[in-house]
Amino acid sequence: MDSRTKLHLDREQIDSAVRSALGSQVKVAAVEEFTRGMFNAVYGVALEGRPPVVLKVAPPPDDSILLTYEADIMRTEVDFYERVRRETTCPVPEVLASDFSRKLIPSDFFFMEKLDGVPLNQAKKRLSREELRRIKGELGGIIGRLGRIRGSLFGYPQPGAKAQGPTWRDAFLKMVGNILDDAGRFSVSLPQSPSALRSLFGANAWALDEVQEPVLTHFDLWEGNVLVEWAGGAPRIEGIIDGERAFWGDGEAEFASAALFGDIEEEPDILEGWANATARPLELSEGMRTRQSLYRAYLYLLMVTEGAPRGYSGFVHTATRQYNLHKLRGELKRLR
Repeated sequence: MDSRTKLHLDREQIDSAVRSALGSQVKVAAVEEFTRGMFNAVYGVALEGRPPVVLKVAPPPDDSILLTYEADIMRTEVDFYERVRRETTCPVPEVLASDFSRKLIPSDFFFMEKLDGVPLNQAKKRLSREELRRIKGELGGIIGRLGRIRGSLFGYPQPGAKAQGPTWRDAFLKMVGNILDDAGRFSVSLPQSPSALRSLFGANAWALDEVQEPVLTHFDLWEGNVLVEWAGGAPRIEGIIDGERAFWGDGEAEFASAALFGDIEEEPDILEGWANATARPLELSEGMRTRQSLYRAYLYLLMVTEGAPRGYSGFVHTATRQYNLHKLRGELKRLR
């Protein structure tokens, strides 16, 4: 999908980025732009005599096209991959090189290994019911293992996102406040006034106080970011991608995107995989259910708002926005 946030590069710029980041002797054989993504410009780059790589280019650092939490967001993605590879067995692509100087290209960019898997939302058409159950159990295990990575502060890692705090309540309410400010900045219509929404989130923030440790949370594990490959004939998760939305918070917030547009309680295979990885079943308490509703409402707020700065238009965008608004209204009703 095209977006104002995508910084499209020509072949000469890509050649220069390859030589600068991967070595002056490395030559590009072919380039293909991937259009499935909705935020970064992404290219598949075939190299002479070497395995292919993926080049991701961040949007220009321009407040007129970015939400507050998207400040320096590519640096979060690179750090996410590196931490996960270093501290867990969760499958993520290897970062080969990164450049945050903004000298060669006026944006951050990085190269990572190219995975061959198919996004789960496409792959599941080929999966039997039992195979899909195993894949979802695998995803639950990945979520459980991600929860072993701890941080020192709650909130988004980049200072420019303006959402860090000593407690999860403090950081999360800043995150919510920022997206409400963004909605006002980009003239996005919401189901209630920003002040009413702040009050509603605040009234339910008691549930956030149950979260005591900041855990690395991907927060975008919908099926499109879960790549499935067939190894020896059996499907398995090759990797999870697009870790740019990651924050330090409640590891159980992962369920909001893993069960996108639904409820994690309707995903027993994910929950079973998570329980096996964490050696404990998920506690379906009032606090947990309230937190899940808060996280889903926040995620839908992001999805409702992001189309404006990105310049989306047309029937598909309008229909998608209406559906996201419908889901947001449902969560707000639950919270009330």
